[in-house]
Amino acid sequence: MSLKVLILGAGYGTRLQRDLLNDTSRKYSHLLGISKALLPLGDKDALITHWIDTLMESNIDIKTSLYIVTNSTAYSSFISWAETHNIPTNNIINDGTTSNENRLGAVEDIYFTIKKFSSSLQNSNLLIIGGDTLFLKDFNFKKLYEKFNLINSNDDDDEACLVTTYKVNDDVVSKFGILELNENNQVINFLEKPSPQSTNSRIACPCFYFLHNKSLELLKEFLEESKNNPNHTLEDRDASGKFLAWVINNNKFKFFAENVQGRIDVGGLQSYIDANKYFDDQKDNKPY
Repeated sequence: MSLKVLILGAGYGTRLQRDLLNDTSRKYSHLLGISKALLPLGDKDALITHWIDTLMESNIDIKTSLYIVTNSTAYSSFISWAETHNIPTNNIINDGTTSNENRLGAVEDIYFTIKKFSSSLQNSNLLIIGGDTLFLKDFNFKKLYEKFNLINSNDDDDEACLVTTYKVNDDVVSKFGILELNENNQVINFLEKPSPQSTNSRIACPCFYFLHNKSLELLKEFLEESKNNPNHTLEDRDASGKFLAWVINNNKFKFFAENVQGRIDVGGLQSYIDANKYFDDQKDNKPY
């Protein structure tokens, strides 16, 4: 089964924009209003350009396999970026939202994109990549893709998804989705921002998921169940990890995990500065 790639770029980066407005040095004021996925980073014109290079190096045809979901505010900027990199602009989708207050949320953006491109995606597995995330220099896309294919090549038709993990310190456990694994690296529990005392696991899960085609059918069920809950809020379907937690904790589909050294996560201004410093430090070596 073929692999398609969806980059999530519909967030509004409120923390970064707030930091930029409060930065008295004005050194980074040129970044105001720019989607995190399109922030210049290292020697690339945009964070997601690093992903384009990685995908192409792994023989992923970005003209037929890459899709990006964004919002009305950033849509024209993504179109310009796509034209620069010879990516079909028809593969850039606008979710119609205009602000953080009326955003769809990551899970609904995934479902929205799948419905929009149903003829292209209905028979494919789907790699979800957060538009604000990169990995460190140990990252090996080919190895992960081969692992995903391997766990789905058994004769018993026991399909599964694959996620990446990395270790975090005690003081930041409560900021991430934390996975608990068994001896076979199968995910047996997904804890959403737990206290360090509630679990022995220090394994975080970034937004980089190889989703089996059959697991995508669960998106609709998850969204309907969430919206039918009288206490439902946007937060319940905002982060993509909410969907993973629902699937894993209700034993609806198997997930396995593969460890990576760490990730670059652009949240606020300081994390963006740190990300650029990382690439500066890696000038003499390929970042990943």
